[in-house]
Amino acid sequence: MAMPKILVINGPNLDMLGVREPEVYGDETLDALEAKVADYASRHGIEADFMQSNSEGEIIDAIQGAREVYAGIVYNPGAHAHYSYALRDAVASITVPVVEVHISNIAEREEFRRTSVIAPACVARVMGLGFDGYCRAIDVFREHELLARLGEGYEERYPSGQSIIVGIPDDADEPEEEMAPAVEQEAAPSSADQLDLEPDADALAVVEPEDTLDSSIEEQEDFDEQSAGLVSFERQNVLQEACAQMGLDAFMVRDTSNIAWLTAFDGVFDEERAHALLVKSDGTMLHTDSRYTNALRTVANAISSDIVVSGTRKSHARFAADALASGAIPFNGLIGIEDTITYDEFIKMAEEFGTDCLVPTKDVVVGLRAVKDAGEIARMRAAQAITDAAFAHIIQFMKPGMTEREVQFELDFFMLRHGAECLAFSSIVAAGENGADPHAIPSNKRLEAGQCVVLDFGAKVRGYCSDMTRTVFLGEPSGRMAGAWQVLRAANEAAEHAIKPGLTGREIHELAEQVLEEGGFGGCMGHGLGHGVGLDIHELPTLNIRNEQPLVAGNVVTVEPGIYLPGEFGMRLEDFGVVTDAGYDVFTQSTHEMVVI
Repeated sequence: MAMPKILVINGPNLDMLGVREPEVYGDETLDALEAKVADYASRHGIEADFMQSNSEGEIIDAIQGAREVYAGIVYNPGAHAHYSYALRDAVASITVPVVEVHISNIAEREEFRRTSVIAPACVARVMGLGFDGYCRAIDVFREHELLARLGEGYEERYPSGQSIIVGIPDDADEPEEEMAPAVEQEAAPSSADQLDLEPDADALAVVEPEDTLDSSIEEQEDFDEQSAGLVSFERQNVLQEACAQMGLDAFMVRDTSNIAWLTAFDGVFDEERAHALLVKSDGTMLHTDSRYTNALRTVANAISSDIVVSGTRKSHARFAADALASGAIPFNGLIGIEDTITYDEFIKMAEEFGTDCLVPTKDVVVGLRAVKDAGEIARMRAAQAITDAAFAHIIQFMKPGMTEREVQFELDFFMLRHGAECLAFSSIVAAGENGADPHAIPSNKRLEAGQCVVLDFGAKVRGYCSDMTRTVFLGEPSGRMAGAWQVLRAANEAAEHAIKPGLTGREIHELAEQVLEEGGFGGCMGHGLGHGVGLDIHELPTLNIRNEQPLVAGNVVTVEPGIYLPGEFGMRLEDFGVVTDAGYDVFTQSTHEMVVI
């Protein structure tokens, strides 16, 4: 089946990206934009063609010529948006669905830019998300079975300033025309990705998720019951190849997250270290106890896994010794063991095999996990959508007089009510001087006017974590606090803009430190700039002064610079996303603008 094709059109003056008003449009070029969008489209089975013109007539011709050629159009009309009824008529004349995109938030700019005459003829509008807005426009096509034009008066039906609005057919709205999906849904993310996540009081009715674990994420191609067995088989092969390179004949995996990743078993592992996975050259065996045996065998059968599940009543070390002694290939070699095992476990393994057979290893499976596949990324996007929605909710809930713990409870319960299977970690709510402690524990301290409050929290969806920090202000800040926020934001955005394959964690960390120092806050961070996220909230790779390893496409990392002034205040701004060949694709959708309550 041929890849569906979309056309990406950029209007007047967008050929000047990188030169024109970089404070508004950034300093990346049109070529960089097109490379980013082409990569994103290709990774989702879509072919993208591009055109840019300063001529109204040429763009009209391109729109009219899209019929029977393209499944959808992503269109940034530039200044034409505000007055060109000819282009509006061109969009209205075709049945190819069109999503209007604006790099900046036109609702917050000059008065003349706030109206789009083209939007009513489009099926969606995306604005204020930078280059990522083009990717979100593609997601509109991927995530919706039917689309309808926004129609006249759409401004009254959607909250002002909303980043993404989508025309969904609704009998009550009597849409002028329904359109079929532009792109067949092959691996659509959770409906949580469709939420409006702007921290806007009027947006809460839209932000409220329906069910962030709906059937769309259950049907992901990379993790459904038909493909999970293959995913597991491939991951075991990668570990077997690593063992061969290290001269190991078997590998004993005890870390539960590593076991969950290698097996691709969903919904059966908890916090107990009750399992051991023995990976050999001729097969893999999972040893557990009677509390888990039935569940593990059930899921193994469901995904057609060839992993042998055993619940024999013996120690993991004895199980490994028996399994290796009775294998088709006689065992007389070396066993890799993880450096995270307890001393007691090491002694038991030594009693069974002798210390000469045991080879301590560091970060073998964790290192393999550092490159995420499409299914893992989809789960983290879904988890982050819940987290973004929780932020939009909490800034309407919290107010001076509440305690940190009251705010924490509301955050946690919101995420759990709206699809999180659990929290990714214990949420941090730190007001005033407590914010100067990066891992502050929420207390009965009351929020007071004039403070800033650090909110660090995340949801977990189908085993995968999200992680986000925002700092909000209880009243308009001034002086040093206001200045610190601007420097902090600059450090975050400079680092995110710079991330790309080949740069080391150290280089990205040092860039953020440099921005902080130039802004007058050198030495005020203390911790590393970021860390990997996945099944665990802290994974490889790290963005810190000690990491000399280059980033690669598929790494998922946070970017979280902080400024901490003991006795005064603290603040942090954290996103997370995936490293791609084109740069850094941020999952977090919550605003970087100052949020004042």
